[in-house]
Amino acid sequence: MVITLKTAIEVPAVLAAFLNIYLAARASMWNWLFGIFAVILYGFIFYQTRLYGDMTLQAVYLFFQFYGWYEWKRGGPHATLLSITRMPKKQYYILGAILCVLYIAFYFILSRYTNSTTPYVDAFTTALALIAQWMMCKKWLENWILWVVMDVISLYMYTYKHLYLTTALYAIFIILCVMGYREWKRSINCININSMTKSIF
Repeated sequence: MVITLKTAIEVPAVLAAFLNIYLAARASMWNWLFGIFAVILYGFIFYQTRLYGDMTLQAVYLFFQFYGWYEWKRGGPHATLLSITRMPKKQYYILGAILCVLYIAFYFILSRYTNSTTPYVDAFTTALALIAQWMMCKKWLENWILWVVMDVISLYMYTYKHLYLTTALYAIFIILCVMGYREWKRSINCININSMTKSIF
């Protein structure tokens, strides 16, 4: 069996990405460190497979890894640890509009200026992932819902590109995202109960 360069890089990329999402589901700040490794490796993989939207996404992700690390550590009141919360209602409209603009922009670029073979899907997953990553940095519960949608769509795209390890990883991601949603929701409920208890006493 011949091990290609793509496969050799995909293995550690899959491991780093798995640890990134697993630790994020546990609300561990160390998820950002593994995220840095994952996006660098996947940037190369997506370049090799002509998924240029995803390749560009990795560069933006790299910024988000550092921003998210800072935000989780210093984004709370008085530069304290950031707590898990629900997304403010007004953000639904704002982020929804941004998602549409990003999708149109990415599709135009990918279909016109690259040889991407999946511009519709690539553009949508790229736009959706950027919004989800921003929500993750803000520790908003609903980020997990967007990740599930993106992961389901990505299963098709990566199977089509013969990235079978990555396809398997994204199937696992769906499970981890559901776990993350449940863990974060439980954390919010505990915070609310503690707040109610303090207000009573």
